[in-house]
Parts: sequence; C-alpha cells; structure tokens
Amino acid sequence: MKEEKRRMDVERKVSIAQLFRCRIYRQPLLIAVVLQLSQQLSGINALFLVERAGRRTLHLVGLAGMMVCAVVMTVGVVYLERVPAMSYISMVAIFGFVAFFEIGPGPIPWFIVAELFSQGPRPAAIAVAGCCNWTCNFIIGMAFQSMADICGPYVFLIFAALLLGFFLFTYFKVPETRGRTFDQIAAAFRRTPSLLDHEVKPSTELDCLGPDDNA
Repeated sequence: MKEEKRRMDVERKVSIAQLFRCRIYRQPLLIAVVLQLSQQLSGINALFLVERAGRRTLHLVGLAGMMVCAVVMTVGVVYLERVPAMSYISMVAIFGFVAFFEIGPGPIPWFIVAELFSQGPRPAAIAVAGCCNWTCNFIIGMAFQSMADICGPYVFLIFAALLLGFFLFTYFKVPETRGRTFDQIAAAFRRTPSLLDHEVKPSTELDCLGPDDNA
C-alpha cells in the first residue's frame, strides 16, 4: 500500500486523449472495452470466488455458461408448444443465465479494468470502459424488441454467438491478474506471445507521454 501511494504521488495523470494516443495502453484499453461489451451483451456473486478461482477463470466460466444457457433458452422457446416440459427447461436456463452473469461478466470486468492500469491512466481507462458499458447497455435496451420481432425465438442465438466471440477473446488475450503486481501485468503486455509469464521488466509505460513539464 505504501509503494502504491508513493507511485500515485509521483505519477502524472493521463487524459483520455493521451490514453488513446499512447501505444503502450492500446492492448489493455482494448481488453477493458471488450470486457465491458461482454458484460452487457451477454444470484451468485463472484466476490466470494474471485481471489480463490481467479478473475480470468471466472470470466471464462461465466461466458461459457451464459452461451450454453442462451442456446438452451432458444431450444426451449422453439419447442415450447410441442413439448410442455420446455417451459421448465427455459425457466432453469434463465436462472442459469443470470447466475453465470453474476459469476463472470457482471463483476469481473470491473476488477480487471482497474488492475490493467497504474494510477496515472486508471481514471481515464475506467471512464472509457464505463462509457462503453453504458452505451452498449442503452443500445441493447433500445434494439432488443426490434431484434426479437425480426428473429423471433432465435434472437438468443445472436447473443450466444457474441458470447462465443467474447470467450475466445478472453481466452487468447486477457491475462490473469490475480496475485500479480501492475509491473508484472505491464511487463507481460510488452512481451509476446505469452501474457502469463511472471518475469518483470522495468516499466516504460510513461515514455510515450513525453518529458515531464515540471521536471
């Protein structure tokens, strides 16, 4: 905590414009935005599991579970009139969808976004990610009825496909941040191809911002 406070005192704030221009922040920012998209395009609270199971693992489990539940809901709605038991299956799928959302895409993106950035760019990054979250929330809220009118009972397959895309993105691009310092996470982004290596290199994340005017 003392080391974090010391860094917070000496690190310059990064604006949203600088966040987009600075090359070193692009991949963490992309992850932050896509995770917020997965939260909205996609009970049980992950707060009790996040330190034990890990952020990335919980997010993957949540996305996979939601995808399966979306497919089951589609099957249930399609065969509802022919198979009366499908009403119960659909109900279980709905509860499962909500439960898996609370395990992963609900809370986990906020954990990871805060841990991908140091104190300087963190406020701007959270602002961008939050804006993406609420914008997507608004779009889905306004567009869902039209999508349901066009696609009928198959509308949930659209979200299942999106969830599959978010699952693959998380699996290949998102690092596990549990038990890792910011320096370790930042060093992993500067190396390829692995994001899971624990070797730490000196941080150069502020070099692209230019010299400090107060120096």
